[in-house]
Amino acid sequence: MTTASRRLIVYFLLPPLLILLAITIYPFLFGIYNSFHDWVLYKPQLGRPFVGLKQYARIFSDSNFWTALGHSLIYVALSVSCSMFLGFVQALVLSRDEIKGKGVIRSVLIIPLVVAPVVIGFAFRFMYNSDLGVLPWLLEQIGVRIPRILGHPDWALFAVILVDIWNQTPLPFLVFLAAVQSINPELYEVAGIDGASYWQSLWHITIPLLRRAFLVVLLIRTIDAFKAFDILYVMTEGGPGRATEVLSVFGYRLAFVGWRMGTASAFALILFYIIVGISTFYIRLIQRGQSYV
Repeated sequence: MTTASRRLIVYFLLPPLLILLAITIYPFLFGIYNSFHDWVLYKPQLGRPFVGLKQYARIFSDSNFWTALGHSLIYVALSVSCSMFLGFVQALVLSRDEIKGKGVIRSVLIIPLVVAPVVIGFAFRFMYNSDLGVLPWLLEQIGVRIPRILGHPDWALFAVILVDIWNQTPLPFLVFLAAVQSINPELYEVAGIDGASYWQSLWHITIPLLRRAFLVVLLIRTIDAFKAFDILYVMTEGGPGRATEVLSVFGYRLAFVGWRMGTASAFALILFYIIVGISTFYIRLIQRGQSYV
């Protein structure tokens, strides 16, 4: 490679690297700096005194943090597992040749993924309305009456999780559909000759060959679910009380309700380490499963 070619590569790489430095690396380092300082935004006269690990201790000693963490774990577990299961079932059904109008059905199924989350939040907030919403009316038709679904502390979180499942199921569906269609059909033909049923082929051929796709979707969905904010905040703002306060809403309240930017920065780093830890675990599983794919 000539010197001129190397210079050309540097010239092309330098602008995106500078942009990356400006919008990601610098804010990240600035957040680390803030996490060791006490910075109250509405009290600039106090400055930013160094407090060491005091901000982290404040978060871990806050019972609301542990409540939000519990809500987030429930949110992630239910949303991720249900969306992956539904996406997998949809992919299996629509990968069959005898299904009519598969193109139209696929287009309809991916609509939730392209709708703005804020729009989805407002739409379902109206649909859950006790006086005008269609969902309480449908529940009443089958003898179930839940007054003020989004205002009920026992039901609000699950109501929001259902919306997130509806919104996020298209992603697993598309990934699983592509993975299922990439499987060599001769494997199923050989299994059929040996007398394998559909369920046996599904368990011993389809699912093992989709191992890597499952882990990739699990990684993406887990990260998205931990960061869930827009739909949830539009629908409940973390309420009633703190019944639907997940980690992202807890961090929002620290930063833009309490204006404690130092504590919010420390919380953001804690959330970052949680996501990185889970992602690292999933990536190792993916790498371990490569030999089976």
